[in-house]
Amino acid sequence: MKNTTLCYIEQNGQYLMMHRVKKVGDCNRDKWIGIGGHLEEYESPYDCILREAKEETGLTLTDCAYRGLVSFCSPNYETEQMHLFFAHTFEGSLREDCEEGDLQWISREHLMDLPMWEGDRIFLNLLPQDVPFFLLKLVYDADGNLISHDLHFTGEAREPLLISACLLGSPCRYDGKTKPLSETVLQDLSARYTLIPVCAEILGGLPTPRIPAEIQPDGRVRRQDGEDVTDAYLRGANEVCRYADITDAKTAILKARSPSCGMGTVYDGSFTATLCKNSGVTARMLTEHGIRVLTEAQLSSLLPDESR
Repeated sequence: MKNTTLCYIEQNGQYLMMHRVKKVGDCNRDKWIGIGGHLEEYESPYDCILREAKEETGLTLTDCAYRGLVSFCSPNYETEQMHLFFAHTFEGSLREDCEEGDLQWISREHLMDLPMWEGDRIFLNLLPQDVPFFLLKLVYDADGNLISHDLHFTGEAREPLLISACLLGSPCRYDGKTKPLSETVLQDLSARYTLIPVCAEILGGLPTPRIPAEIQPDGRVRRQDGEDVTDAYLRGANEVCRYADITDAKTAILKARSPSCGMGTVYDGSFTATLCKNSGVTARMLTEHGIRVLTEAQLSSLLPDESR
């Protein structure tokens, strides 16, 4: 079994990606991946990723978090244990030429459009979220198709719970602000569940802050200036459903009245703070996916009386 490292470097909403087009016989040929390589003798995973980042990019990583351990299984290759890192700060300048492939900064909005291993999409979605250290097993067939995956979070085994990131204090709302639950509620939720933060708007590629959007009578989602952003909302909803699949979450707590997350009641599309009976794009898609969807006003079934 071989040991490798992989690091995704993020800055200002962009990820440093490598297009593997230079090495003959490269198992990653023509795919886009992060930075990394094989552990050398007497190297720790952390030693290795610092060295590989410097060699491949010219950058010295100064903030590198160890996020997960990924096992790759394929009949074509030796089983691989990959130590996964996520970095936000670095020193130095990006080198112009790399022997491994072509380096390019890619916006989060377009990241999932790149040709990559299907399993990479799973851990790329987990990296920016505040989830525990995870163990992920990916099994591919001889044609390179992902045929199964198995995801576990470390620590006490608790039921996974999808939750709108703004309810956990993340400033990801349209106005760049947050709507956190009370400290008592958050503590009780954390004690009972593994919280999986999601923001469909960000996962769909929308910026923060962003122009307010509402669901219109024709079912489309449009910004206040008239621009149609339905595709971004659908893209984000699909990604949240993917989170539900890979974490085996059966319940979601979403922000009330949002055009993405609202359940049962949302704003009517007139931008006059008028409510109507409807559900947000993500809430509807999760419900169709078999996920139980609640808003922050419906936590009674998840928490003891004293914490509500």
